[in-house]
Amino acid sequence: MSSDDDIERLLREVESTMSGQGAKPAAQSGEMAKSTSNANAKANATDEVAARPGGTTLRTAVVAAIVCGLGVFGFTFFFQWLPIIDNPISSGLGAGVGAFLTALALGVINRRWK
Repeated sequence: MSSDDDIERLLREVESTMSGQGAKPAAQSGEMAKSTSNANAKANATDEVAARPGGTTLRTAVVAAIVCGLGVFGFTFFFQWLPIIDNPISSGLGAGVGAFLTALALGVINRRWK
């Protein structure tokens, strides 16, 4: 039975992976080899991005500023009829600047602690 052989082969692969031997199975299908090489390429790409100083920190800070700025602007624009809400534009810009500086500072602190 082919399915029993496949199950046993998969169990052996899982055991070798879990035991940390890192032994590759003798027969590896082309599709599995392709997915493994794609996973390795993605891991190398993320390592390259992480190796750049400040690349991900700045990107995270910009995304946080955009998301928070637009969110606060939308919220204050929708509720500007309330007397406590002053100006949606300045509220959105203030939230964006605050989120940008906070994310940037946390990214720098995180890099120093690693």
